[in-house]
Amino acid sequence: MRVATYLGADVGSTSTKVSAFDADGSTLASGSVEYETSRPEPGFAEQDARQWWAALQAAVEAVSDQVSLASVGAMGVVSQVDTHTLLDEHLDPLMPALLWQDVRAAPQAHALNQRLGTAGLVETWGGPDPVDASSPVPRAIWLAEHRAQLWTRGRWLVLPKDYVNAQLTGVVASDPLSSFKVVGTDGDYLPAAIALAPGLGERLAPLRRPEDVVGELKQGLASVPAGIPVATATMDAFGNLIGSGLDSPGDAMVILGTSAIVGMVGIGGTTGPGVVDFSPYRGRQVHAGPTQSGGDAVRWWCQLTGRDPAEVFAAAKTAEPGSGGVVFAPHLLGERAPLWDSAVRGWFIGLDAATGFPEACRAVLEGVAFSVRELLDAVEVAGGTPARRIVLSGGGSRNDAWCQILADILGRPVQRSRNVDTAVLGAATLAASCLTDADPWIAGVGLAGTDASFDPEPSNERTYSVLYDAYRSSYDGLRTTHQRLQEMDFGGSV
Repeated sequence: MRVATYLGADVGSTSTKVSAFDADGSTLASGSVEYETSRPEPGFAEQDARQWWAALQAAVEAVSDQVSLASVGAMGVVSQVDTHTLLDEHLDPLMPALLWQDVRAAPQAHALNQRLGTAGLVETWGGPDPVDASSPVPRAIWLAEHRAQLWTRGRWLVLPKDYVNAQLTGVVASDPLSSFKVVGTDGDYLPAAIALAPGLGERLAPLRRPEDVVGELKQGLASVPAGIPVATATMDAFGNLIGSGLDSPGDAMVILGTSAIVGMVGIGGTTGPGVVDFSPYRGRQVHAGPTQSGGDAVRWWCQLTGRDPAEVFAAAKTAEPGSGGVVFAPHLLGERAPLWDSAVRGWFIGLDAATGFPEACRAVLEGVAFSVRELLDAVEVAGGTPARRIVLSGGGSRNDAWCQILADILGRPVQRSRNVDTAVLGAATLAASCLTDADPWIAGVGLAGTDASFDPEPSNERTYSVLYDAYRSSYDGLRTTHQRLQEMDFGGSV
């Protein structure tokens, strides 16, 4: 019987996933517990942080039912990023957490961008990219303006994995990679950015390396023994990078989860607009960005049409590549990388009397792939090198047809990770590194693997080239319209 050595967890946008791994990185058992996102007002997206903690405990229990965890030596937890929860001094949530999709602070972000201008943004953040609604700076300003009493009572403004780690160990800490929107290239907080939101600095967690021990497990968790070290860990995207086996310049990943995430190891010392340039970590320079909707666009389409995902994917397979000229943009709650536009919303163009359900279904899948291509283009510019290898993971990667659509629209081969949840493997790798101080990148290469490859179909190149141009140009054409619509009150329907 194999022995569980490491435990990895990912506090995601729709569920918390936990897996037990042996010393060779083989998955022994997994558990997953879902939770809801509340959208009480237009632009709001909230979760109850206590559900993350309850889900983690339940998922560990599910794993414990399958394999003994008595020999687990360390644990790591990664999580969704740009989601913030306000805690009191007892580490209890004071209000629902603001999800990464939440754009309520868009007016505060817009005001900051207008006040600072390009020169001020460069001086404060080191680059010209505008502040967006998911940054902790405009969110802290919003909290101070609209939840003043709670903001006054609040002791910590933390990310999901930092909240869970605090419940596990009683210690509050974060890492520079997860806190990138308020951290500079030196790996420390940016004083000028923090000062823009009064009271923010004193509510941010101390920073540690992802592989550092945040603390020891306070009490047993299922059959996991108390006292084992818990890694500080990092955001899900970096967990995915490590769990995808990336290591060298040009190694890239695409995560088809609730959002679509693209990341790549660059050559170092380069940058480009629209994506995040992370501080070098263990000698690797990473450039990455998250979209606002990936698989979530499929969830929305299923909800809208009353169909389940299996029906949508089956219908999409019956439509021709290009969806009969229909183009879908998945910006349903604004867009993050590479547009950073809180006002934009989704659209279909090219609909005609011949458009049917299959064409619309395929257009949704292709639209997400167009957004991935747009982001990969920006990541390659920032990284200073073309992507030489693309590893695909996430729930959407389990559908072969969507993998092929991505390969066709990207115009290059993609390899599918054998691990659906590469972030969980990355979390376990960081748990191992907190014991040994081994380089997590090297460890990840040894643990990761692929189970399929998808080559682009040359006959689809012209079709997707034309539709991709339409996708890009339609954003430019509708930009002013979306800004005007944001100023209107449609009761949540835009």
